[in-house]
Amino acid sequence: MTSSRFFRPALYALLIFAAGVITGAFVAPIVGRSFMRPPGSQEMAQHIMHRLSSNLDLTDAQVAQIKPLVEKTGADMETIRRETTQRVMRRMEQTNTEISAILLPEQQAKFKTMEEERRKRMERDHRFAEPPPPPPNR
Repeated sequence: MTSSRFFRPALYALLIFAAGVITGAFVAPIVGRSFMRPPGSQEMAQHIMHRLSSNLDLTDAQVAQIKPLVEKTGADMETIRRETTQRVMRRMEQTNTEISAILLPEQQAKFKTMEEERRKRMERDHRFAEPPPPPPNR
């Protein structure tokens, strides 16, 4: 009798934990793609303007002067993010080219497959980011 008093709650706790793990495994990727993305330039500008307006009690004239500055900064930051992403992708491609030159032909084929799988994973998992460029033809 005492063993069932211990095992039954332990079993329930284990089942609840397992249900949480399974649910988290399926829900986390969806939530991550939906909510864990960098803000767009418009979202960023709206957030900054709201924060400035509410914390500084800006006048309408000040809002009219500040809003274009904030919008331009948001657009500039979006451009910087895109350029940085492209730079990173070019650097990764350069490294891949250097690695491929060291590999044997059968290793190169496997490496090419690995990179294609990585690109597909990036496109699937990071929809907010620009897709990586296709590999160069060799």
